[in-house]
Amino acid sequence: MSDIPQKLTFFGNAIKFFIPLLIIAGGAGAWFYFQSTAPVMKKATPVREITMVETQAAQVGEKRVLITAMGTVEASRKVTLKAQVSGTVQSVSDRFTPGSLVVKGETLLQIDPLDYQVAVRKAQSALDHAKAALAIEQGSQNIAKEEIKVLSEMTRRTIKKTDLALRKPQLAQAQADVTSAEADLTQAGLDLSRTRICAPFNSIILDRSVNEGAYVGTQEDLVTLAGADEFWIEAVVPLDQMTYIDLDIPGGSPVTIRSQSGPGTWQGRVIQAKAQLSDSSRMSTVIIAVQNPLGTRDHISGQPLMLNDYVNVEISGRILDNVVQLPRSALKDNDTVWVNANNTLDIRKVSLAWKGTQHIYIKTGLDQGDQVVISSLSTPVQGMAVKTFETTEQEPAKIGEFTPAPSDNTRDPS
Repeated sequence: MSDIPQKLTFFGNAIKFFIPLLIIAGGAGAWFYFQSTAPVMKKATPVREITMVETQAAQVGEKRVLITAMGTVEASRKVTLKAQVSGTVQSVSDRFTPGSLVVKGETLLQIDPLDYQVAVRKAQSALDHAKAALAIEQGSQNIAKEEIKVLSEMTRRTIKKTDLALRKPQLAQAQADVTSAEADLTQAGLDLSRTRICAPFNSIILDRSVNEGAYVGTQEDLVTLAGADEFWIEAVVPLDQMTYIDLDIPGGSPVTIRSQSGPGTWQGRVIQAKAQLSDSSRMSTVIIAVQNPLGTRDHISGQPLMLNDYVNVEISGRILDNVVQLPRSALKDNDTVWVNANNTLDIRKVSLAWKGTQHIYIKTGLDQGDQVVISSLSTPVQGMAVKTFETTEQEPAKIGEFTPAPSDNTRDPS
């Protein structure tokens, strides 16, 4: 019986020794199994997607500069008529209201002429009296000459013909009286004519200061007029752009005018440039003439140009030779443009001949037919792959994105 416990102890010790070995062996086997059957991940090379762009072919040729500016409409002629004689305003024209168009020579108002008509009659009477006195004196002078002649014959002596003896001073005084009377009549006639106030040129009434029945004194304001045949626009232009405006063109450079406050388009001409810079903007000022801005009195234009209106002007400037016209948006930082060169982006430096608000004119840096990118790119890189919309049927890609190639991961069938 003593052999049985010894055998149990031996088997127990053997089990305790082999069980850890079995666990270790099982774990090692499991590790080798899972390692051998794990999926194998193949590393894929990312492929950059071609970026779609919109392009415009460069066309080298002659282009006319278009200069844009802002300005204010002003009257080319503006006057305030004043009374040259005093009196009561007897009548006014039916058009004697602000905004009315009047033609040259049209009567605007009439000052009571009665006193001045009387003055004319008095001046005429004084002139007639002076002329009569002159005629009498001329007769007296002739008589004096005859008397001297007769006296000389009777005394057989030469009698000196003095001015006083010939009544020359009296004749000169009579002639002076006639001249003075004629001047008084002329003055009276002028005063009478000045009771009638007329428009000095085709004009529009801006303001009136009197009305029928009012008494006006000499030099008192009556009405303010602005010339209706032509308005001026004073537009400010940067000094560096003045060289592109040709002031020697007969009639002036053509200009298109558009109001900032309403509809309407007018045509004008640059007629002059001021010789001083604007105090506020330190820019040059050009004067643009607009003919017949209001229409005629009987036919007002559909959209008259209003005084003091703020307008945008487009001045046709000089012609530039051998330049490429592009949208302003095509110009990038540091005077560069993007070019699609064989489906590769080329960031190219250019030289500008003109830069306007809507377009740019490139002098050097582009050749005829170059495909200039006019669409935007979020992250442009020199040499990146691009393609225009016209040369592919694929769906446009999102600009600047890159996508990996499709996954090729597989499991080892073993």
